[in-house]
Amino acid sequence: MPPTLIVSRLSYLSGIYHYWFLWYVYKMSTKENKYSFPSGKFYLNFQMAGIIGVPRSGKTTLGNLLATNKNVEYSEEPWLLGTLPAMVKFGIIDKEIGKDMFISYLHELMNDMVLLRAANFRPNDESSIWTKKTHIEIFSRLVNLHSRKDVKSFVKKNKPLFLMTMSEASLFNLSSIFDFLPDSKIIHVVRRGVDIASQTERRGHFSDEQLLNPPHARLYYPTKYKGRTFYVPCWVDTKDKKTFLEYSDYDRGLFFWCVLMEKAIESFEKLKNKKQYMTITFEDLIEHPREIMEKASAFLNIEPTFTEETALCKIQNYKNMYKKVPTLPKELFTRAKKIYTYFGYDWS
Repeated sequence: MPPTLIVSRLSYLSGIYHYWFLWYVYKMSTKENKYSFPSGKFYLNFQMAGIIGVPRSGKTTLGNLLATNKNVEYSEEPWLLGTLPAMVKFGIIDKEIGKDMFISYLHELMNDMVLLRAANFRPNDESSIWTKKTHIEIFSRLVNLHSRKDVKSFVKKNKPLFLMTMSEASLFNLSSIFDFLPDSKIIHVVRRGVDIASQTERRGHFSDEQLLNPPHARLYYPTKYKGRTFYVPCWVDTKDKKTFLEYSDYDRGLFFWCVLMEKAIESFEKLKNKKQYMTITFEDLIEHPREIMEKASAFLNIEPTFTEETALCKIQNYKNMYKKVPTLPKELFTRAKKIYTYFGYDWS
């Protein structure tokens, strides 16, 4: 073999070895320097409970009631904690990273809540801190709690429950919440699908206007329909997007309810520890609020305060408005009726 060819071959092999070596070093370095959010697992030393349900199902009403209980720190739909389970489900982020983010953010949020940095001080809002805590406790925290060290002592002494309502996106991957926090508890609030459809239609949640220019920070995917780009909610399977867009606003709302109820049923059926969740219907909540509050408080192992009485008085005057159901597409009617039967509702 000519010397020049030998040199050429050696150079070629040397080049391959060089690139292989660089690839190996890169893989080892990324393996050794895997990024994560480790803080939460070292400091998450409190209990967590979530209230889930389709929007307009009454979960916020229940959350405001339970937040009046002793040693409850309440957060209304923290965006990241409600979105992360869905992001993991759709493969947008890695499961382990999602878990680390969930736990770490939960710890950070608890820190801000105890220090009242995340509190709502608007006096006329239903979610105002003034409706949850006494003036004495609020001013005591503002004056005496200043740092993470103070929060750590507060948590150790009072053993608070972190209670939050969660966005509908979490219904896609409830099992992940129990993976992230094995000892957590979930209360599922259910309301009749036709009432949800009426509410979403009235508010225009799935109108063409909102699907063309989404105003809410939720997960969507774009699709072309009648020459325009619509942003379809993540809970609509790609095979159903055309059917969904062809529905009326009312039918879209009922379809929304059906999909999320089916996801919730699927998740709870697979749950091994059935004592970790309970279901409450919106109708029972407004018709028997005291009884439901007693059951929910016992489930979460929390104690009522005198502040609860004021909150209960507000809900006692609530009346559920029933509207006549329009003619539904056959497949949607069959789907909704099946879910009604599962939750003990009478379609008539």
